[in-house]
Amino acid sequence: MVSRARAVFNEPGTTGHVHVLMVGLASLGLAACGGGDRVTPTRTSELDIVPDHVEVASGNAVQVPLTLLAVKSSGNRRVRLRVSDPDVAQVSPADCMLPAGTAQPSSCMVTVSGKSLGSTQLIAESDGLASDQGAVTVQPGNGVGTIGIADYGSQPTFTYYKSAANVSFAFTVQFMPETDGQRVYAENPISVEFTDTSGKKVRYQTNTVCNVTSSAPTCTVAGSFTATEVPADGFLVRMAVTGDWQTPGKAFADFNPIVISMKPVASQVPGHIRVASQNASNQIFSGSKAPLFVTLSDSNLTQASYTVTLKIANPADTKWVQFYDYPAGINVGAPTLTSIKTCELVVGNSNSANLKNTILGCGFNLWANPSGAALSGPTEVPIEVSVERTPETELQPADAALPKFSQQTILSLMPPSAANTPTRTITFSNHSSRTVVFAANSGSASAYVSPTATAGLGEVACGATAPTQACPIGSTCVQGGQNVDDTTPYQCFWDAPAFASNPVKPQGSTTATVPGYAGVTSGSQQIQWSGSYYALNCSSGAPDADCPAAPGTPGTSPLNPAQTVAEITYQRNAVDFYDVSIINGVSNALALGPSANSGKVAGSPVPGGPSGSITTPYACGTAGSAQAQTGTGASAYTLPASTWTLVPTAANFPAPPADSPASYYALVSPSNPAQPTACSAQAACRASTAGDTVCGWNAGGLSLAGGNQRVCGAFQGWASANQIWGWNQTAGNAGNAVFGFGTRNGSGVTVGQLQLCTNPAGTIYSTYATAPPSSDAGLACGGTDWNASNIIFNPSTAPITRPAESHTTSNPTWMQYVYPTIAWLKMACPTCYTFPYDDESSTFNCEQDLNSQGTNTLDYTLQVDDLKNHFQ
Repeated sequence: MVSRARAVFNEPGTTGHVHVLMVGLASLGLAACGGGDRVTPTRTSELDIVPDHVEVASGNAVQVPLTLLAVKSSGNRRVRLRVSDPDVAQVSPADCMLPAGTAQPSSCMVTVSGKSLGSTQLIAESDGLASDQGAVTVQPGNGVGTIGIADYGSQPTFTYYKSAANVSFAFTVQFMPETDGQRVYAENPISVEFTDTSGKKVRYQTNTVCNVTSSAPTCTVAGSFTATEVPADGFLVRMAVTGDWQTPGKAFADFNPIVISMKPVASQVPGHIRVASQNASNQIFSGSKAPLFVTLSDSNLTQASYTVTLKIANPADTKWVQFYDYPAGINVGAPTLTSIKTCELVVGNSNSANLKNTILGCGFNLWANPSGAALSGPTEVPIEVSVERTPETELQPADAALPKFSQQTILSLMPPSAANTPTRTITFSNHSSRTVVFAANSGSASAYVSPTATAGLGEVACGATAPTQACPIGSTCVQGGQNVDDTTPYQCFWDAPAFASNPVKPQGSTTATVPGYAGVTSGSQQIQWSGSYYALNCSSGAPDADCPAAPGTPGTSPLNPAQTVAEITYQRNAVDFYDVSIINGVSNALALGPSANSGKVAGSPVPGGPSGSITTPYACGTAGSAQAQTGTGASAYTLPASTWTLVPTAANFPAPPADSPASYYALVSPSNPAQPTACSAQAACRASTAGDTVCGWNAGGLSLAGGNQRVCGAFQGWASANQIWGWNQTAGNAGNAVFGFGTRNGSGVTVGQLQLCTNPAGTIYSTYATAPPSSDAGLACGGTDWNASNIIFNPSTAPITRPAESHTTSNPTWMQYVYPTIAWLKMACPTCYTFPYDDESSTFNCEQDLNSQGTNTLDYTLQVDDLKNHFQ
């Protein structure tokens, strides 16, 4: 296997100091893009502040190694990180633990994120040591993101043994979207082309052009060559953006190609094996989970195989830290715990087929005992590391040596009280007339592929599904869903916040928290937690014991998904995003916004936008608010109040229905669930003596196989047309007739697909796309600004609301068939999500202390209230 050149740490000579902190500012994961992110190292004495210089584009991030040079002492030393001007840049994590007394410098990785144009200082501090710092300059971004090569810096070098009969390589292109940057769609991807100066001696096993998008941010180009056939002093591989994105006026018109130097070396080396946690910070907080990685680097052997054994050496009579796994088919309860794991590393460079089987790393997941919360401070937990060659491997003499490795990695078990980043708190307030059970549905988290890099947005596999990947701090590797089996993939899910109390009676409240230490701490999008909250209604006047139970499995919605949900994404280094969604239906009135003690109100300035701050009512406003909200400054327009009055009429269908309009949206609970009374008209249920007076969809017995049939029952809530089609996408769905789900337009998409904003071909796109990926308006999902001219069923109605941005494409099919079915929902809650691409009139964003402290600390309040329901 070939080696990958790494940035060299500044290495001082002899010193009388016990420890020296060095901020070695060298990019390890992001390449320079058109004057984008780069680092300039400067040689300096170990006794001085390192005057290194980091350049990062606004909205982008660059990784920086923090190095501790230790001459004496032992154990872990805590190092704190900050920037002198958090307005300009932000650094994460806020601290890391570095082992002292090691033969080699110890390092962790920190991420510097550019926020606004200017200069600042990155500062590293540790008690008893002189601080160290380096200059940081934030430059303009390109509005989209950066392109680089995964695991390589801005001046990458690939080394290989000069006499190797075969050298195989695989370069992974990585697109890192800029914060709030323009999305890149599959219909117009960024194309990257590879060329080389080998004299046509490189044999490519893939196409030399590959594509990246916002949803698929990586692609790989692979090839091989014979070392003696290429130029003796090596050659160059050039990666450059090509096609439309390189055209003048496009986002990447100034993109500079990345040149990989392919260098021969005179000897074969086995490389290094490293064991490290997230960011190599060596911290794990009690009661939480964290990743641990084994990685092999810098090897240029032809073939080799190693077994790495990790053994957690907890202090006597304790089980502070252990590895965890959930067996296939089990995703609730306690996981299986062990103190020993093995990792099989394989180097295969004899041909391109063997390269595909190369395994250069393993990802494991750690669990820290909650009882560690009682600790007064950090407690060291060693991991013993041993490496052996796999016995059956047939090796050449040069391949026989073991890679270099440290025989011990020391973790620091931390009590939660020791976290440098504040906890995020959300208060749940019950203003309704019923007792409710508050619940959370955790979203999936981006998996880490190494201590310093995530797999990218949407890449969430872990465990048996992806053995080289592991889950970020504060998330769990587990199979998601209620009915899991051996085939269900393992994914990273954020740990669900624990509620202080539940159920909550009328006028009562409870709280839940997101730990400050949790989340992704690498790259430009550092999510701390993402998911949704909702309230399950107890029977009117019922005791707490009769309240419904919230799902206990990860990634699982309630039995009846037609719920009002509050969605939120907490971000460490950027503004949060939140909304109230009624896309699937309405069960309660919810309002989500900043807590009153934050001082944040609609129109409070939020970083972003062309002027540097956003002051629309969507900035720090409250989604679902019962009060009108007005922005400030030039954005002083008003969002209407949410009345939460639900009045479906005959106009809320593609064509007026024969029966009561409300009946086609109502959810009911029959008094005899085993034998409910079917109905095709509201009149059939009015005479019921059992309270089954509403004809609607069975909230607890919807069948995918037999078709959806309305039944008589007691009213429970409202389902949207989106949810009615989502429950049963077959001809047996009784909603087909009234909603026209099967109607197909000239672009080949059906009304049902436009309700869900998705189709098998993946060609449906957002009506708000600034650069529509297609000129075919029939593929657009949406087409309204919610103003008077778009109220097709009642032209005299006043505007429902005003979006933050206007739509760019209007789909006539969507306007005729979908718009009427959601307009009544939008009128009840103008600031709620009513269809999947309703972002511009429903997504709010806010932050607290992001500029003054560099970390978002905003707390929230979620209020539940009663609906005002009307049947016609």
